[in-house]
Amino acid sequence: MLIPIHRTDHAVATQRSLVGDSWATEVVPRLPATLAAQARTLKAFRRVRGLATPADLLRAVLAYVLGALSTRRLGAWAVLIGLADISEAAWRKRLRACHPWLLWLLSELVAVPTPPAPTPPQPAGRILLVDASRLRQPGGTGDDWRLHLAYDFTAGRMGQVLVTDQHTGEHLAHYTLRAGDVVVADNGYGYRGMVAVAVRQQADVVLRITPSTFPLETEGAAPFDILAWLRTPGLTPREWLGWCQWKQQRYQVRLLAAQLPPAAAAAARQRKRQKAQKAGRTPTAATLLLAGWVLVLTTLPAASWPLAEVLRLYRARWQVELVFKRMKQLLRLNQIRSTHRTSVEATVRALLVAWALQEGAMAEIRPLLPRGAPEAPTPASSWLLTGLSLDTLRQQVQGTWSQARLRACLPRLQRFLVLSPRRREHQETAVRAWLEGRAITPPSRQEEAA
Repeated sequence: MLIPIHRTDHAVATQRSLVGDSWATEVVPRLPATLAAQARTLKAFRRVRGLATPADLLRAVLAYVLGALSTRRLGAWAVLIGLADISEAAWRKRLRACHPWLLWLLSELVAVPTPPAPTPPQPAGRILLVDASRLRQPGGTGDDWRLHLAYDFTAGRMGQVLVTDQHTGEHLAHYTLRAGDVVVADNGYGYRGMVAVAVRQQADVVLRITPSTFPLETEGAAPFDILAWLRTPGLTPREWLGWCQWKQQRYQVRLLAAQLPPAAAAAARQRKRQKAQKAGRTPTAATLLLAGWVLVLTTLPAASWPLAEVLRLYRARWQVELVFKRMKQLLRLNQIRSTHRTSVEATVRALLVAWALQEGAMAEIRPLLPRGAPEAPTPASSWLLTGLSLDTLRQQVQGTWSQARLRACLPRLQRFLVLSPRRREHQETAVRAWLEGRAITPPSRQEEAA
């Protein structure tokens, strides 16, 4: 029987050419058109010396952060793929010089086109899940840098992002809101000033609060006793319409209270007792009472947002925590390898640029997957989609090379592969030289008998 012959050489060569060119064909077209001009304006790319274009510089920066490379390995990688042949010190200087350019690029990638002037009826605004996460640098405390994120849950992408040091706290003033936006945040943002910031921009909030840091008042400006309200027997969840005041300005708000299940309430009270014991004090009765409740404050109108729907929306706030988890696990955002401020800022911004690029790729892939019937949905895994999108971006950025290419580049790779002369003995080299010079010929039988 004749077996048909399949010529695979051409197919393999075609596939390799497509893989090698995927950066230019799939990533570069998604970058802003003014990328090169801004690189020169912000002095990230001053003149052609070793690197041909700003796009090549961006590729090197992404390879550095996505592959967790050292600057020495980055130099070797650039030689192997034919990108550049510059020293390790030159790469370090270029990485530090491009951080303002990376900030501009990040803002361009997460920017949303300005919507047209609203006409009645106005479209629904964005659902922004707002939170901050701590980043650690080598030798740090774990709270050395902070990543502030407004996650656009409606679009499934970063809305706004800010990187600061540990001295900058959580605040809605970090973000620019639009009319109709709904900001959902935890009790780190549960202050009256946050309500004022959102209302001034015609946005609404859904915030978890603590009574001691968020005093409320009745319509007649009398203080409202939240603890007495919670102790009053009645339905749960429950709602109260009142006011809060900030800088001589009053804002109408709704207070929603949902009681935790008995097991969850008991666990919350136990955590409060352990925390108080660790601090050498006794928890108050008010603290133990509040531990069994979830207090949510909102400015959303009750007519369009009933109590149950607001509480459900607040529970969706957990999605921004999952975004941080995916960033740290899949993007290794929590593994900052530098203590130099400029290098840290450039590294984090480059990682976020990579995240924004994979979000765009994932947004194109997700609609192509089957969703199932409404009564039996088959949702796509955001973890797997994100991981696959990041792996694809790494492959597009890093490229490939052959063993023959490695051999051909050895003369130019020597400065990266061969260590500088050193006073301290290099054990591996010394032991190898010793073994090579040692007489390993076995003794003769006469010598053994003697």
